[in-house]
Amino acid sequence: MKPIGPNPNGYEKNLDACGDMSPLGRSENIDPPPGHCDQPADNQNNTGDINDDWFDEFLDKKVGLGSANNSDPMQAGHIVNDPNKYNTQTIYRYSKSIRATDEAVMDLFRDLVVIDDDGKAHPVPIIWATQERAVAAVIQNNVRKDETLVVDRIKLPMLAISATEYSIDTNRYTYHRAINYLRDLKGKPSFTASERYENDTVFGVTRGLPLNIGYTLYAWTLQVEDMNQILEQIVNKFSPIAYIKVRGVLWEVTVKLESIANNLETEPGDAALRVVKFQFSLTAETYVGQPIVKKKAVLKTKIDFVNALNQAEISEVLERLEESVEGLS
Repeated sequence: MKPIGPNPNGYEKNLDACGDMSPLGRSENIDPPPGHCDQPADNQNNTGDINDDWFDEFLDKKVGLGSANNSDPMQAGHIVNDPNKYNTQTIYRYSKSIRATDEAVMDLFRDLVVIDDDGKAHPVPIIWATQERAVAAVIQNNVRKDETLVVDRIKLPMLAISATEYSIDTNRYTYHRAINYLRDLKGKPSFTASERYENDTVFGVTRGLPLNIGYTLYAWTLQVEDMNQILEQIVNKFSPIAYIKVRGVLWEVTVKLESIANNLETEPGDAALRVVKFQFSLTAETYVGQPIVKKKAVLKTKIDFVNALNQAEISEVLERLEESVEGLS
C-alpha cells in the first residue's frame, strides 16, 4: 500500500495505520507509544509551549526559568482562602496542630510533685523555655510592680521543656485523597451544613501529614531524693509510650521517651553548690492538619425506564422515578 505523503512528525502514514482500537476507548498505559491516527496535517496538537522551550536561548536569562506547578488544591500550602483563586471544594485554615502538640506534651508534666520530710507534697513548676532561658528565670531578679519590692523567684526543683527537632515521618503517611467524612454509627456523615437544602453539604478531613517533634525536658533539683521522685513519676507516664490529645487530630498521637541523661558526679566536691540536673529526650508523633474538603451531598436520585439499552435506539421513556435518599452519600 502506498504511503500518503510525509507526516509532520517525520513518519509516513498508511491508509490502515490505526489498526484495531481498544474497546476501553483509551490505553491504560501512563506513557503510551506515540500515535499518528487522525493527526491534523499542520500538527495542531502541539501547543508550542513545551517543545519551544528546547530552542530558547537561556544564556542571557537568569530569572523566570521556573515556577511552582502544584495544581492539586490540597497541596497549595495555604492557611487562608485566596479571594482571587477561590476553590469551592477546598477550605484552607490554620490548624494550629504544632502549637496544640506543644501544649499537650507540656501538659503531661504539670502534675509532678515532690514530697518533703514532713510528707507534704509540693508541685514542681514547669515552664516552656530552653535550658539557658530556664536558668535565667531562676537567677534573675523578678521584682513585683507594686511597692512591696517582693522578688518572685522560681525555686528548685523546676522543670523546663522546649521543642528541639522536627522531621516528616513517611512511614505514617496516608494519601491526602483518602477523605474521612466522619460518619456516625448509621453510616451518615456527621460534619454537615445546610446551605440550600437541609444537610446538603458535607465536609471531610484527611489524616494529615505525619510530623515527628523532638522535645527536651530538663529537671533541676538540689537533692537527689527529689530527683528520684521526679524520675519515677516521669518514667511511669511512658509504658512504653504516653498518649496526648491534639485538637483537630482525630487519630492517636503518642509520645515516646527516647533517652535519659544526667550530670551526677561521684565526687562533686564540698565547696560548690551541687545542682542535680536530668535531661529527658522525647518524641511526639503528631499530624499537621490539611485543608478541609467540601462536597455537595446526594439528596435525591432520578431514575428513567426506557425501551432500549443502546443510547441511539432509545425512543421512549416509559417511566420516571424520583426518590429521596435516606442517608447522605
